[in-house]
Amino acid sequence: MKSRFILNIIMLIALFAGWLYLGYDHGLSQKAKLEDLSRLPIYAYVADSTKVGTIMNELKNIPGIRNLKHETGFQAAAELITAYGLPLSEDMIGDYGFPDVITIDLEPAYQSLISKPLILDALRRHIPETDIDSQASAFNDLSEELELIRNRMLWFTIFVAILILLIYVFGRLSFELHVLLNYQGRRHSVVDKIRHHAQGVQHTWTMLLLPLPVCLLGYFALVYALPLPQLIPWWFFVAQAAAALAGTLITHFILHTFEREVVYAEQPVEVLSSPALPMESEDETPDS
Repeated sequence: MKSRFILNIIMLIALFAGWLYLGYDHGLSQKAKLEDLSRLPIYAYVADSTKVGTIMNELKNIPGIRNLKHETGFQAAAELITAYGLPLSEDMIGDYGFPDVITIDLEPAYQSLISKPLILDALRRHIPETDIDSQASAFNDLSEELELIRNRMLWFTIFVAILILLIYVFGRLSFELHVLLNYQGRRHSVVDKIRHHAQGVQHTWTMLLLPLPVCLLGYFALVYALPLPQLIPWWFFVAQAAAALAGTLITHFILHTFEREVVYAEQPVEVLSSPALPMESEDETPDS
């Protein structure tokens, strides 16, 4: 009997561990896309250098910006010449009037998806749309891929939570009903029944407090000991805990109901009716 219960525990530990691994893999995919997103800076070309200070101050108040850089037109042109090895010198470009360049690097986080429209609105208040290079096409493609990954992780979590809930319930019911069937047809003392009930309670707490906590402890040990980045969102852990708790409660109520039916079957309740009172005859008259 104990080996069947231990196998149930091992199976649940393996399922929760696999669930965590796949959740972490989704987190890695999200992180990679967010890193790609942060490599798409926004460029603002400001012809009127007197507006640069105002623009920079407004941008500093917007969250989601990792780096904010301002270069004069001459500095930006000199960097391009050096970077691409152009056959030009600083003296040759000295007479040209280049606009100042503001480079805005976004953080590799979902906050950047919210912050980018705010950044563009701030820039449009001071410079025309044609002087803003937001790399919109590449940014939109990455945003759509991130949304697909996020939705896939959500639906995957819901599906696995339901699957583990069913395995949680039917695995435990299969074990406990097998135990009850072995008890069927035998005579048991009150002590045996108390011992069986205590064993069932112990199994309930073991299945609730062992498989998932063991997997979570192992996961966070790897995160903080190796160390690894913590890439799984908080709602993922809530879904796991909800599946374990729901499976425990459902199994408890089903087994409690079944045990009561077994008790009633072993000790049927007799309904005793009181003897009927004799009916008074219509011919009888009260004493005067």
